[in-house]
Amino acid sequence: MSEPVLDTAVLDDLVDHIGADAVREIIEIFLGECHELATAMSASLNPAQARRAAHSLKSSAGQLGAAALAEAALAVEIAASGNSPELLSRIAALVACAAVTRPALAARLAG
Repeated sequence: MSEPVLDTAVLDDLVDHIGADAVREIIEIFLGECHELATAMSASLNPAQARRAAHSLKSSAGQLGAAALAEAALAVEIAASGNSPELLSRIAALVACAAVTRPALAARLAG
């Protein structure tokens, strides 16, 4: 994980553009989506399903400044696209990253 868990500048910019209440709602939705997509990737042995889930998660994470999670999702997406033998380890790394990112975003939601 070379990227920071949260790029607070991205979140601050989002708050400036759409307001704190809207960002809180988006974070709430993302927290559920993140859990569902990470679980789906872990449970699936289908590279195409893992790639789609990773692509969705990458986009959402990036928009919220969850830089490390977006990076991990990109790694899964690439591994799944090439049916790489590293796919399962990339998914495991993503799940671990999500486990750190969710509480960081939840704390931002509470703050």
